[in-house]
Amino acid sequence: MPTRKKPVIDGIKFELGQPTAVPMERLFGWVIWQFPRPRDGGFSGAVHPPEAEHGWYPAIIDADGGRVLVYGHVEERFPSPEAAAKHLDRPQ
Repeated sequence: MPTRKKPVIDGIKFELGQPTAVPMERLFGWVIWQFPRPRDGGFSGAVHPPEAEHGWYPAIIDADGGRVLVYGHVEERFPSPEAAAKHLDRPQ
């Protein structure tokens, strides 16, 4: 059975089964959208890579800690940051 390779977007290698912690400065070219709903470790949000063909990825934004937990392992790409952030409300 072939193993899945970790996806790489904008030079960032994403984990397969869990969110990937990315330093905020590494997302310099990305759009970071934060919704004012507290979550464990930050606020609900979404990120969009600097590549037009990608949709939005759910994310937890930890501005104080200078990092973003990007849910790059989620196969669905969302058409809006609101839809991506709403994904975080689904039971895991």
